[in-house]
Amino acid sequence: MLTTLLALPEKPSFQRFIIGVILFNAFILGLLTIQGLNENLVVLLETLDATCLGIFCVELTLKLLGQRLKFFSDGWNIFDFLVVAVALAPATGSLAVLRAMRVFRVMRLVTSVPSMQRVLNGMFSAIPGAASVAGVLLIIFYVSAIMATNFFSEVDPANFGHLGLTFFTLFQFLTMEGWPDIARPVMEKMPYAWMFFIPFILLTTLTTLNLLFGIIVDAMESAKEEEARDSLAGRGISMSPESNEMRLAIIEQEVRGIRGKIAALSERIDRG
Repeated sequence: MLTTLLALPEKPSFQRFIIGVILFNAFILGLLTIQGLNENLVVLLETLDATCLGIFCVELTLKLLGQRLKFFSDGWNIFDFLVVAVALAPATGSLAVLRAMRVFRVMRLVTSVPSMQRVLNGMFSAIPGAASVAGVLLIIFYVSAIMATNFFSEVDPANFGHLGLTFFTLFQFLTMEGWPDIARPVMEKMPYAWMFFIPFILLTTLTTLNLLFGIIVDAMESAKEEEARDSLAGRGISMSPESNEMRLAIIEQEVRGIRGKIAALSERIDRG
């Protein structure tokens, strides 16, 4: 009986049940934000919320008993543990802010859905490359902010009056949100201001950001491929570590070799 209970968290049916509880809990937390609810309804919703929290505690307890110290070797398990621990903390006095953090329980949906885990794993693995791109982007921003402050502070002090304002304005340029409303009044007084604005947008929004997105997408594809390799390895099927491009090159080389052998054989048949 105990063995069956400890194996329960690994069963797909139980995992689907937990996903349902997470979604139901998210719905309840959303309802509790509505002002002016009937007092009896609030009591009911809080009771249901506590029931959901109790189910999460039972799930984690079963995992802890079943996996023991191995439980903490998985980062997702630690995340689940911390989210539930925050929800169990007393929400009175100076800790009242923790009551609002109950919503983090909805984030447990990420740990229960493999496809969401794959997305986050890809994002985390992209951090080193993304940090390099972000560093380059920060340098471009800093240099551009100093230049824009020197160029346009007298023409448009509301947007370029000092370095902080200029940073915010250039970030608005980066998002492409309403930048013509800022650029056109400046260009009316300084007709050649476009020589700064257009290269900045091309260099940041259309180049550096696309490079950042490319790194993230590539990392997510690598995470997906690694997951597929692990899944096949679990079924006794091994995959070569070469990249897709390398495998295609090997296949093309083998095809050329086969074609050469076929051509040589055809010549022998013709001569015979």
